[in-house]
Amino acid sequence: MTAWHPLRTAPHRLLTGRLSRTLLVSHLAVAFLTLVLVVVTYVVIAVLTRGDELLNTGITYDPDFANGTRLIAQLLPPHVERARDDPGALDETLRSLRSTAIPGSGPLGGTVNEQTGITVVAPDGTVLATTLESVRSLEQLEPLEWREAFRAALAGTRDLSREGPLVRRAEQGTMLVSAYPIVAPDGTLLGAVGLRTQPVGHPPPTLAGHLASLALGLGLVVGDFLLTAAIPAAIVSFVASFLLTRRMRSQLQELEAATDAIVRGELGRRVAVLSGDELGRLAARFNLLAGALERLEQQRRAFFANVAHDLRTPLALIRVRADNLIERVARERPDLQEELEQIAQETETLSRLIEDLFTLARLDERGLPLHLAPVDLATIFTAIVESVRPLAWRAGRIVVTSEVSPDCPPVHADALRLRQVLMNLVHNALRHTPEGGVIHLRTAHAGSTVIVQVCDTGAGFPAELLEEPFGRYRSTSDPQSGSGLGLAVARQLVEAQGGTIWIESQAGQGTTVSFTLPVAQPDSTAQQGDGELTPRAST
Repeated sequence: MTAWHPLRTAPHRLLTGRLSRTLLVSHLAVAFLTLVLVVVTYVVIAVLTRGDELLNTGITYDPDFANGTRLIAQLLPPHVERARDDPGALDETLRSLRSTAIPGSGPLGGTVNEQTGITVVAPDGTVLATTLESVRSLEQLEPLEWREAFRAALAGTRDLSREGPLVRRAEQGTMLVSAYPIVAPDGTLLGAVGLRTQPVGHPPPTLAGHLASLALGLGLVVGDFLLTAAIPAAIVSFVASFLLTRRMRSQLQELEAATDAIVRGELGRRVAVLSGDELGRLAARFNLLAGALERLEQQRRAFFANVAHDLRTPLALIRVRADNLIERVARERPDLQEELEQIAQETETLSRLIEDLFTLARLDERGLPLHLAPVDLATIFTAIVESVRPLAWRAGRIVVTSEVSPDCPPVHADALRLRQVLMNLVHNALRHTPEGGVIHLRTAHAGSTVIVQVCDTGAGFPAELLEEPFGRYRSTSDPQSGSGLGLAVARQLVEAQGGTIWIESQAGQGTTVSFTLPVAQPDSTAQQGDGELTPRAST
């Protein structure tokens, strides 16, 4: 018979496997989110610091160009003052400034070269000197951004920063223009000098080009992060996840195994506390719960043992008095004989129930002795049939028969406990066999064992009870028809004698309870003696 197990569909490997995968994925997710955070931070910083270069195209600013404008303005005051007497001298000065290129490190690669336009404007807007042709006033300067820079310089502004008005991009970013005030040593404004770069010889960078540059830089940052941080972090996370889940898995396996043991009735099982965290505290609380259940079970066993023991003597006295009364009234009061026989029958039923309780109590206490010896099944069958046949006939004209195969050998068993098993099974069959039914006892020799069967033509087992028919205090069909102890006692007694027991039943077609017992060996008579039955836990 296949053993029923309430946790068969939930193997612990599946549970811990899911836990391991969950923790591993969570660690890797942390590493991935860290990578995403670094990338987003890099993009935000790039947008905040160089957003204008991303949104605009071309050259926007050159610090060398700005500083060069300021230096030229600081060199020109004496030349501007001499220009009042010699106007051509200032033009010669400007041409000499362009003759030698002044290198730089900014986007333009330099401050002044032969293509740089240089203009000096007086405070009234008159052009004092210029390297350009046909320019005599401020309004003739091109482009417009250059004129605006000159006006700001003539107004006294000296801000050459990226956000200031003195350095501007022009012609869609293909050139830069600048201006800076020329101030005498005494603070007098002498005018302003301005520079205009030559247009760049290649198309200005586009937004797509800036985005490509950003993507390239971002790729380098991500690659560097992967090599230096993300991959090592992922490896460390994997190792940490493996170690953590292994410890958690060990504790969970302990808890699951102990839970299965408690379900099987092994209330003495405890869990090893492997850590001091929440799982460890849960294991400790589990041990407290198991201890409380064990104490309650011990109290229950002691209660049933005491009740069964205390009821045996009064019931024996009632049975003796009932038998005496039956003998007396058989001649004097025949009308009372049937009622007295009913009292004796119910007393016998109650005695069997108390005997079952007492047997279970002794099984639980491991104190039930066994006297194993060769037992002749034919003798046992005959005694049981003769004992039960009158009761079965009165209960509903039920026929009880037996059949022992001629080649059936003796079995190695305890005769008293074997009789108790068969009586429990027969009385259980009587309760569920309708009027006119049949109960049949038979045997079959199967190698080193003998199969004993009790068959009836009763109502059969309901499907929901057939999953666990040997549970204690569980009736087989009608809850009012029995205590549910008989099958539990039968199973434990059969297993204690080295056999197995199972049930085959179909609703409306009857039930067959079968169990095996080992064949008695030739020398088993010499080995017989007292033994102690070791019970198996039942649910």
